[in-house]
Amino acid sequence: MNQSYFQTAALVALIVLCLAVPAQAGLYISGDFGMNFGSSMTIDGHDTDRASVCDEYINPSYASAADGSGMSCTAGNRGSDSLWYSRHGSDEGPLFALAIGFDMPDSRIRTELEYFYRDTGYDETSYVAGAGGVIWAKLGDEIKTAEQTIDSVTSHNLFVNLYVDFAGHTRLTPYVGLGIGLGFTEMDYGAVFSRNIDPAAITTGNHLPNAAEIQANLAGTTTVEHEELDDTLFGYQLMAGLDYLLTDHLVLGVKARWVEYDSFKDKDEWDALRSHPSNLRRDGSEPVVYDIKVDDMEMFAVSMVLKYKF
Repeated sequence: MNQSYFQTAALVALIVLCLAVPAQAGLYISGDFGMNFGSSMTIDGHDTDRASVCDEYINPSYASAADGSGMSCTAGNRGSDSLWYSRHGSDEGPLFALAIGFDMPDSRIRTELEYFYRDTGYDETSYVAGAGGVIWAKLGDEIKTAEQTIDSVTSHNLFVNLYVDFAGHTRLTPYVGLGIGLGFTEMDYGAVFSRNIDPAAITTGNHLPNAAEIQANLAGTTTVEHEELDDTLFGYQLMAGLDYLLTDHLVLGVKARWVEYDSFKDKDEWDALRSHPSNLRRDGSEPVVYDIKVDDMEMFAVSMVLKYKF
């Protein structure tokens, strides 16, 4: 059985636990408002491209060409060395939450079904800090711009939480908790890879007899993307807080949480590949698809909590 099976099973088990609470348990609803602080991230990118000399738009004689590593441009195995990554700093944004919960009778335990929304406004463009194959060698000369952008990361989250309250003889109740759930996550992603406008600065195709034609066609071209990518991420959270009993029914509190998610992954075709549609052939065949992966999907949040006990 794979990891996703166990993750789904664990989430279902906790939801059942929440729904199975005895009727005499104390019902409450709560709302949070606060700030989230998204972690710094590294975006790893890859695509299914071939070498530029295998692109019919760039090299009309691609059928008789090799890609520079000895592989024919018409070989069935398209293996690609198009690998790159960029680093992006941490940032912040608002967090809102709504929850329905139950105080277990004669116990310090309570369970909760929670929805929360976060919007982290990274708004950052970072230059590619590393790449595989020939891409890295061409950065700065032939490839003048190579950058990725994250405008924002948002997620709608559904979590099941379990808390332990440390109630005493005062109106203050500290607590700790943990939860598991799903984050339906969107990332506003962009990328730009542009070639030098001077054909003399282009080294691609030097091994081929029609090098001048290839370099003239390649000069000034741009690979570009701006897309809202999405993925559903399994996550868990650790929480700690302090509640203050204002009245018999109304509670005001503060809560801190740390949330860790699975890797974010998605893929799509480029808006433009070397200034033409995202495929290698003029008849539309051999589409090129990129994919990105972000491992550092975590956040810290602090919020004010207002709770009503029925």
